[in-house]
Amino acid sequence: MANFHRLLNWMKQAGVTMAGFIGGEPTLCPDLPEMIQRTRDSGIAVTLFTNGLFPSCLIPEIIPSVANFVVNYNDPTIYHSQTQLDLLHQNLALLSQSGCRITFSKNFSPGYTGYEYLLKGAQHYDVRTVRYDISRPGSNGENDHFASDKTIEMMKKIVSFVRDCEDRGLKTGLDCCVKYCDLSVADRRYMSQVSMKFTGICHPSIDIHPDLSASYCLPLSEVSVPDVTVFPSKERLTHHFAEAVRPSRFENVSIDCSNCHFFKTRCQGGCLATKNQESRGIQLP
Repeated sequence: MANFHRLLNWMKQAGVTMAGFIGGEPTLCPDLPEMIQRTRDSGIAVTLFTNGLFPSCLIPEIIPSVANFVVNYNDPTIYHSQTQLDLLHQNLALLSQSGCRITFSKNFSPGYTGYEYLLKGAQHYDVRTVRYDISRPGSNGENDHFASDKTIEMMKKIVSFVRDCEDRGLKTGLDCCVKYCDLSVADRRYMSQVSMKFTGICHPSIDIHPDLSASYCLPLSEVSVPDVTVFPSKERLTHHFAEAVRPSRFENVSIDCSNCHFFKTRCQGGCLATKNQESRGIQLP
């Protein structure tokens, strides 16, 4: 908590206007209600990323302080028991009935590319926005993610997903960047028009850890700083991370990338973490 108070003071001085609590599962932290309340009281909007499997008694404590609940709404087959599913739907019902803003989060990973359940859930709980992405490598590259040669077929599925969301009045937002060549010209134009944050170049998400170190993003954990509070502003921190990846942003790409007129202007040739993992010769699924 001492580190949290130090971070909160820094965020106020650095001009931070929104903070997301992530994990792991942040609701496992016993100090979470106090942390998000203090953040809200400091004039910083709070987004809570959660799997939705927290005790329902926590909801009245955190509702007043959370501007947006981003719920990782998984394929029903992923949950270990009916008890987990019942708890998830109970919490979603309580949040929806309380008028909370709920955003569903969908990660497309190998074996879990279906989404009809999510469309039904969004309608049932009056969810209006969906954050989506293809799965990205963890810091060791051992999690179940897509390799570069698998993303073309996956992006066809993504485009269908976005179209189905649009047909139902659901706004969508991409989390990380994609390769432009993974989509047809028509699909790329469509996605650019309707899906928020659709881009071929990533920007620092700045994930701050409990010891006040921070990384460019969780998959790119090796690009980090030991203490964010030494930076005088959010802009200086963001600039530092952008400069840190500049030498490698356009490395480890194909000849097709190098010859593409979008390369280095609107596309970086794929996720930096994915390119880094593959350049090290790590076996990918």
